[in-house]
Amino acid sequence: MPEYPTFAWQEALVNAVAHRDYGIQGQAVEVWLYDDRFEVWSPGGLPPEVSIDDLRAGVPAHASRNPRIARALTDLGVMRDQGEGIPRMFEEMESSFLRLPTLDVVAGRFRVVLQNDPIFRLDDPKWPQSVRALPISLTQKRAMVGLVDREFSNADYGELNAVDRDTAYRELNALVERGLVQATGSGAGTSYRVVREAVSPSAPNTAPPMERLVARMTEAGFITNTDYRDAFDVDRKTAKAALASWVGEGVLVREGNRRWARYRPGDRWPPV
Repeated sequence: MPEYPTFAWQEALVNAVAHRDYGIQGQAVEVWLYDDRFEVWSPGGLPPEVSIDDLRAGVPAHASRNPRIARALTDLGVMRDQGEGIPRMFEEMESSFLRLPTLDVVAGRFRVVLQNDPIFRLDDPKWPQSVRALPISLTQKRAMVGLVDREFSNADYGELNAVDRDTAYRELNALVERGLVQATGSGAGTSYRVVREAVSPSAPNTAPPMERLVARMTEAGFITNTDYRDAFDVDRKTAKAALASWVGEGVLVREGNRRWARYRPGDRWPPV
């Protein structure tokens, strides 16, 4: 079993080669392997058009310091279309129940850090599998796995999933309404606890992909890119294109952007 999702570490390497500052002499792209993390250092900071905060938030960045190198790598199939790589890197780490990537600029060099330490330490390996089958968002699943068997706060949820306080509040309330999480107290002092008994052990789902997707829509009232990928066993880009096509045909209605995008039934749901 790989320590890191393949796409995540490959993307970190490819980005370093494509976007480093080749005007800096005497420095190379460096890869450091530790017991608990994988670091890639790239000479030069970010281009002026790219913000570190936007990258951390998953906003696609289309600027390139070396556009010819980036285009060559894209044409060779080594690099994704510009702006797609880092958001997917976050999604791959997120869906693997690993810590989200760390992006920063240190002493004029751009650094990407992937940690191989899972967000959970469980004696029951079936628990994450059961949580994956729930009709809830990926960030909610991460909380159900990473914060189980302990009391936690809105701030704990936000730190785990890199979301703001209001988003954490909405998603926690949705879990409480489903009976998956119990809330104690009120206001800023509210504490939460995962209700293990509300989650049934998962069994292999042998239904056809479309039936599984329709069932997920019926249960949750919406589907996500992850739901489509789980049902059809495809990559993120394929799922994104299929969902966009359904939106254009009136099968789905999209709400939100990037990691928070959800797709609710349109006038032509379910697809024929």
